[in-house]
Amino acid sequence: MKLDVRGFSIAVGTVIAAAFSVCAFFVVVAPEGTAAFLGYLLHINLSGLTRALTWTSYFAGASAVAVWTGLWAAVTAKLYNFLISR
Repeated sequence: MKLDVRGFSIAVGTVIAAAFSVCAFFVVVAPEGTAAFLGYLLHINLSGLTRALTWTSYFAGASAVAVWTGLWAAVTAKLYNFLISR
């Protein structure tokens, strides 16, 4: 079964943009708590690294993350299709 490259990349980009939006929501609502939670997950000290999230930075970040992961998903789907056709 081959993957639809365009559909797969759009789906992955959309899911990642949604995950970015959820993360951005928590950063806006509780920046210190979000930094502390991420610090616990990564075992690093992130205290004092919080900053304000603007609409411009949100849309730039969501767009960049969605496009970048969508491109990587397209490359992955192309590689998958190539490998299963051999």
